[in-house]
Amino acid sequence: MPRSPLPIADIGVRGHALCQQATRDLAIAHLRPTIPEHDIHHHQHTDMHLVLLLAGRYVSDAAGMPDVCAEPAVIFNPPGTEHRDRFRSRDGLFLTLTMPAATFARFCDGLPSNDQPRRLPRPSLATAMRLLHEVWEWDEASALAIESIFSELVVDAQQAHTPGATDTLQRVLDRLEDDTGTPPTLQELATLADFHPVYLARAFRKRFGLSPSDYLRKRRLHKAISLIAQRRTLASAAADLGFVDESHLHRAFVAEFGMTPGAFRRLALGRAEVARIQDARLRRC
Repeated sequence: MPRSPLPIADIGVRGHALCQQATRDLAIAHLRPTIPEHDIHHHQHTDMHLVLLLAGRYVSDAAGMPDVCAEPAVIFNPPGTEHRDRFRSRDGLFLTLTMPAATFARFCDGLPSNDQPRRLPRPSLATAMRLLHEVWEWDEASALAIESIFSELVVDAQQAHTPGATDTLQRVLDRLEDDTGTPPTLQELATLADFHPVYLARAFRKRFGLSPSDYLRKRRLHKAISLIAQRRTLASAAADLGFVDESHLHRAFVAEFGMTPGAFRRLALGRAEVARIQDARLRRC
């Protein structure tokens, strides 16, 4: 059945749109925040909306979010979500995927209900990043591609760890998330979980889908998203995040997100903004 256009303003999250597309079933937009934090009050969304944070400091009531999130994250907000989620300033970058409640109900027909807003697991970020390419490179197959990507994220939302499911492995995850210094040893992590070191990596992989070392590498790589979106050079980002050099970060970024850091920067900042930056550099030469 052909898809009829739907005005973007009918569904979605307000902001300055760098790029936006819509069908009768969904709207997707790449945005900068426009409303000051003090002007955002407690409100309700009747539609489903998924938020991909790319840059900026964000406050969210979603389960699994820190008090202020300063790194990329994927937040799932089911229909009826009430919150006061907001950016601390207007220099952020984000992408939203929205779907009317009735459409979302049909989409998830037969799946267990998940009616609480939550941050999706860290591996979900690479999946959600594919949405950025689709909104900028829109073609006849993009709506199908977005629905396919969203279906993967819906499954992730069903499996997301919730605050009520705390356990010893969660302490290991919290230590890896608190990546502010020297990486922990396996013995340190095993002590936190009260596991023998031999069994920790297996238990962690079974629970979170990857090893502790890969989780730590992924977290640092995900931090690169915000740094690159904030116009940091690749060399500077690599040095700050513990990569051997710029080439190391470049290879890891492509392997994780399926695009080069330069291609991501062009999408994240918007083509017009990148063109202005490049023109300014040429004038200085």
